Amino acid sequence: MLFIIAIVAAVAALVVRAGAKKRLNKSESNFALIGFVVAIIIALVQCWTVIPAGHTGVIDFLGNVSDNTLKPGVSLVNPIAKVEKMSIKTQEMKELMAVPSKEGLSVELEISLLFKLNSEMANKIYKTVGPNYAEIILQPQFRSVVRGVTARYEAKALYTASREKLA
Repeated sequence: MLFIIAIVAAVAALVVRAGAKKRLNKSESNFALIGFVVAIIIALVQCWTVIPAGHTGVIDFLGNVSDNTLKPGVSLVNPIAKVEKMSIKTQEMKELMAVPSKEGLSVELEISLLFKLNSEMANKIYKTVGPNYAEIILQPQFRSVVRGVTARYEAKALYTASREKLA
């Protein structure tokens, strides 16, 4: 959006400069030239994006998600396209849950899950689920699996040395 505004501003600056030259107004002409240069610089800056280390870029151009992803570093992109930066670092999801045991008791557990987004699948995940894939897919599945597993064990097994079997 900023790209389009910058281009419109550049064209407007050229029109103002042309009018100022006809009126022989040198200061107005110079001001319009400065405005033109600034607008062009802003437009050119919009053509570049920086993907930080540990991230991948997914290009969304007017609702069409590209099959290619951007690697970390500086990339040249369509200035109208949106670039969604998605983390490919190992992330941790912690949950404090009241889960059922085999005896039917409710047990409070703090459980964590380590996960990582495959950079080659980032565009498909973005297209089908969106950038909040962890909250939409991982978290509900994680909770469901934890409840299913703990329901097969007695409460004491969840807190004693035999809890390693659960992991």
